[in-house]
Amino acid sequence: MRVTALASVACVLLPALAAADGMGAPKLAPAPSGWTYQFTPYGWVPWVSGDAVVRGRSFSVEETPVEVLEDLNFAWMSYQQAKNGPLTLFTDVIYASVASGGSFVTSKTFSPHVNGTLGAVLSADYKYWIIEAGGTYEVASWNSHGGRYATPDTELELLAGGRYWHQELDVAVALAGTVNVDGLIVSGDRAFAHSGAQEWVDPFVGARIRFQPARGEEVVVRGDVGGFGAGSKFSWQGLATYNWQICTHGPMLIDGYAGWRALYVDYETGAGVERYEFNVLQQGPVMGFTGRF
Repeated sequence: MRVTALASVACVLLPALAAADGMGAPKLAPAPSGWTYQFTPYGWVPWVSGDAVVRGRSFSVEETPVEVLEDLNFAWMSYQQAKNGPLTLFTDVIYASVASGGSFVTSKTFSPHVNGTLGAVLSADYKYWIIEAGGTYEVASWNSHGGRYATPDTELELLAGGRYWHQELDVAVALAGTVNVDGLIVSGDRAFAHSGAQEWVDPFVGARIRFQPARGEEVVVRGDVGGFGAGSKFSWQGLATYNWQICTHGPMLIDGYAGWRALYVDYETGAGVERYEFNVLQQGPVMGFTGRF
């Protein structure tokens, strides 16, 4: 809960810092009539499981959240949205760089793409961007509290957009007597499989439900499917979060949230030693805080 704890600290420190600086409440530019905005930095620490093919060689991909944190070099994750009536426009940005001593991927004993075997994985470097952009439109709303509130507490939105992927996966394996080095880079007692930059865009469609169990609280459930052969063969995502109001600072509301996110993709391209595949599920806890104004 470190991210939401930072939000609580910010709620305490921001007014004091503003007063000490003589600024008073923060001066935010007035929003165009009808538009509201939110910015959400967050952290997502998933289990990673699946298979990958780099330079025609097959690997298993397995890592726990603890191992992800141990191997993480740098990460940035944030969600932004602008809402006006039933229309919401959003972006979601994820960047991460992971350097593993061999826990992230392991060699498989058989590869259908290139003859020969691979030695043990000595290290793996994985860098990736996932950037979403899209919109939602409210198609239904109702009051599930039976008149307890004057306004609807539940909203159903349809969503659509595109998800851009950029991946670079580099694997170093120990040389073995039967290793086929075609397409690999050999240095000393190691052979390197470099994926190079792999990029594609997946269109996706889905839905989102927002429910307010009480004032200052919200439960959000989102699901989408995509790829359809336009980028990846297939992808899907599920997200469920519980959000609660922490404090206000001037015109800005600060919320904390925690939940669970799952993202799966099945992508493949090339043939032989040019073959690259990434068939992986990432799922795990997500938490952060949101500034709304």
